[in-house]
Amino acid sequence: MIFIFSGPSGVGKSTIIAAIRQKRDFQFSVSYTSRNIREGEYNGEDYNFVTEEEFLELIENDFFIEYEKYGRNYYGTSRNAVNDSGNSLILDLEVNGATKLLASNKDFVGIFIDIDDAELINRLTKRGHDEAFIDERMRLAEYQRSFIDKFDYKIKNKDINTTVNKILDIIYSLEERWLNHLLKNYLKKRLVDLH
Repeated sequence: MIFIFSGPSGVGKSTIIAAIRQKRDFQFSVSYTSRNIREGEYNGEDYNFVTEEEFLELIENDFFIEYEKYGRNYYGTSRNAVNDSGNSLILDLEVNGATKLLASNKDFVGIFIDIDDAELINRLTKRGHDEAFIDERMRLAEYQRSFIDKFDYKIKNKDINTTVNKILDIIYSLEERWLNHLLKNYLKKRLVDLH
């Protein structure tokens, strides 16, 4: 199963995904970006950091299954990350890229993460962003929220542990349904084979 996490920047997606991956064996697709690496981030772990020129070359070579320009930087997911995924895969995508992939494949599961505006402003301020940048991000967050109905699940991240447990409950429920579906199809086939 492929789970697509999305939502405004600063709502805690990376923290949530890291916590889920500590509890479950999920593959995580490391996106590509043309933005500068931030303190505490690692190339190949948080993102694959490339120059804008390299990113545009990858676009030319049809490397991405989806990509977007978000603010001043590009973000994208490689085709190989999705095509080569064996077990459950988590993608952390910008809203436009997420909605494109969700529309292209009904088996993908979209989870929109959000927080209250006051908390989002607080987090962006703590990251050291100036007022103009925060205003731009808040306008962008409002735009991103306009696509919330394109996602299968919407979760307000008020408390990280509660949020992670809600998402794990969703995942377990979907896996159980999927296994029941496989079992039912297998039993039908066996009954047909017996007759």
